[in-house]
Amino acid sequence: MHFETVNESVEVISYFDGRKMRPMRFRWRSRPYHITRINAIWSELQGRDRLYHFHVTTRESGSFELIYQNSGLTWRLGRVGVEE
Repeated sequence: MHFETVNESVEVISYFDGRKMRPMRFRWRSRPYHITRINAIWSELQGRDRLYHFHVTTRESGSFELIYQNSGLTWRLGRVGVEE
């Protein structure tokens, strides 16, 4: 499997308990995806902004990297896993 960069805005439904945020579902190109597993979480600083990355697996198809931008409160689909 390899990843292709997408970098598109997505709508995400997430759960936040005051300490942890977890994406649960997202909509990309008018299609809903239900997250069945969060494989990894990491963060990085981009200037003064913090980006949170979530590598997820969905029920519908494959692996995705969702990116939450803290300052803008926005979500992007960074990369999509593609089977070779």
